[in-house]
Amino acid sequence: MKSSNFSKACREISQNLLQINEPTRTNTKSEIKRICTKYSLDKIPKNYEILSTVEGKSYQKLQKILLKKPVKTKAKKTPPKLDELKKMFVQKLVKSGYVTVDENGRTILTDSGKKYLDAQTRNAAAKVELAKLKNLEYRKSLERKKSRTKRTKAKMLQILKSRSKRRKK
Repeated sequence: MKSSNFSKACREISQNLLQINEPTRTNTKSEIKRICTKYSLDKIPKNYEILSTVEGKSYQKLQKILLKKPVKTKAKKTPPKLDELKKMFVQKLVKSGYVTVDENGRTILTDSGKKYLDAQTRNAAAKVELAKLKNLEYRKSLERKKSRTKRTKAKMLQILKSRSKRRKK
């Protein structure tokens, strides 16, 4: 009984969808749900189950309606590739006056570029030194914590031993 109701519902869905002039996704879904409730179906039929009830031109028309996939939009902007990034970097350097480009397309470092790179190198060196100092400080603090825990463990052991000696007396 259930399978005959299911096939009847699929046939009715296909006939009703074929009668709609320009069906939208919303119209199609609401029509399928309406007929499913009419026949009290346990599940909504899959698109291929509905399509299996028709043939020929009707099949082609229903196929366009049911198997229509939403149009995907193209991404707004793709990230630049490595070559583009290199070109952009060189353009910024030229614009800043740090390098010039000769007739062969090679970049030549200017005096202001040398000064800029020296300053950047000094800044980077200072940051590395600072990181080393912080790391050293951190390691020393870990060593202090370890030595404290060793001391506290040793003290706890002494306290426990002395208590056990007192109890024995």
